[in-house]
Amino acid sequence: MFKKHMTQGLATAAVLALAATACSGSGSSDTAGGGGQGGTLTVVAAGAPASLDPAEANVGSDNWFVNLAYDTALRQGANGRLEAGLATKWGYQGTGNTDFEFTLRDGLKFPDGAPLNAQAAAASLNYTRKNGLNVAWASAIESVTATGPLTVHIHCSSPHPSLPQLLSQILMIGSMISPKGLAAPATMGTRSYGAGPYVLDSAHTASGDHDTYTPNPNYWDKTKVHWKKVVSKIVANPNSALQAVRTGQADAVAITPSQADTAKSRGLEVVGSPSVFMGVNLADRQGVVAGPLKDVRARQALNYAVDRDAITQALVPKHGHSTSQITLPGLDGFAADYDDHYSYDPAKAKRLLAEAGYPNGFSLKAEMQGFLAIDLVTQAVTEQWKKIGVPTEATTDTSIGQWLANATSKKYPVLGFGYGGASSYALSLDWMLPHATAFNPFATSDPKLTAMLAKAAAAPADQQSALYQQIMRYVVDQAWFVSVLRMDGLYAFNAKKLTGFTAAPSYLPDLAWDVAPK
Repeated sequence: MFKKHMTQGLATAAVLALAATACSGSGSSDTAGGGGQGGTLTVVAAGAPASLDPAEANVGSDNWFVNLAYDTALRQGANGRLEAGLATKWGYQGTGNTDFEFTLRDGLKFPDGAPLNAQAAAASLNYTRKNGLNVAWASAIESVTATGPLTVHIHCSSPHPSLPQLLSQILMIGSMISPKGLAAPATMGTRSYGAGPYVLDSAHTASGDHDTYTPNPNYWDKTKVHWKKVVSKIVANPNSALQAVRTGQADAVAITPSQADTAKSRGLEVVGSPSVFMGVNLADRQGVVAGPLKDVRARQALNYAVDRDAITQALVPKHGHSTSQITLPGLDGFAADYDDHYSYDPAKAKRLLAEAGYPNGFSLKAEMQGFLAIDLVTQAVTEQWKKIGVPTEATTDTSIGQWLANATSKKYPVLGFGYGGASSYALSLDWMLPHATAFNPFATSDPKLTAMLAKAAAAPADQQSALYQQIMRYVVDQAWFVSVLRMDGLYAFNAKKLTGFTAAPSYLPDLAWDVAPK
């Protein structure tokens, strides 16, 4: 996970580490006011988020703490359904999924007292769609305008079927930023300017150690403010982080699959769901620097050469599942019949190589990330490729920035990847459309695929899932990647104290609304 541009955030969800801000905020204990009935909620964070600015934050790891301070037009539940948030009415206008409107609640205010009306909401959306890490998801939006005191109209230059999710707490582009924040964008990374149930309390925040949020006195629904304080303790060592919850110093933490049994044995509740898929991206599908990859038979051979079950059992035996596709169960493009499409068949792999004109194999260069276990998956795949005569020279990156530079350099035909759950439309912007991204650096063009994506994006909601499943089957057949496994995102928490702690595909436990005292 590892995107960013738009995907670093989703990718970061793979590690399932809670992130919290370690910076000063605009709120303070003497101005935040009362509210909250459950005392203090304390969660353990692996480190500070990329930013408190919703446009710059990492989708997947930073949601928890950005969402505490920033409310969104819509809310997505664990069941995937969209619900009212700051908006009470919403929907596409006409046909083709290019025009969308939502109507805000009356009387909304930011913590500083400024009105949250249509004009403020449009200004906020025009900032988040044009700035930061996730602009690709909003690239089809052509204009956002206030068409009434509480009504906002979004017009897209091409069909955009994922606007409701874009406006939710999951993707955060719909996070409403106050005029004061928009007037000082350089400060938004370290201060909270949202209309969420809490504000960052600078007086009780120590950079690099802990961060404190207190209730927003102007929040529109006081019944959602369950805590007098929400505190994040920064603990980089995962074993120490789990120990903090076990001993009662904290209430919840994201854990790795290897920690699940330990957490359960210590009396903690563990919840999780598929959250990330990993594998190897055969990015040079046009054979620019690796000629053999232009042939679909060579790409399919590399898929048949991988023993997905063995790799999954070795890395995540209880909390992983082998897969041939780049999506997760419960999401719109998941094709159950293609989950195990490429069986382990090295003999067939060698036959396909011979048919493609490479009976003695060929060599490749790969780039992989040396973190979040992506390197382990990539290494396992390349070891198995050796058995069919495809040795791979790998370069290992140790930071997101280094990975992004290498991934987009067009020097590496093969890229190790990890990617979090996303709607198929958002996924297609990274992986499938003919423009350069970290997951399609060579801007691979496939006219048939582009036409299929255009049809799905413009289709009525009840037809989209079937169309996106057809698209997933097509790209798997074309072997654009070697997806290996999907891994659960896991959380351990004190069930004697907390309720509402739920995980689901493309959904994180909702600290801002749902996690409440038991």
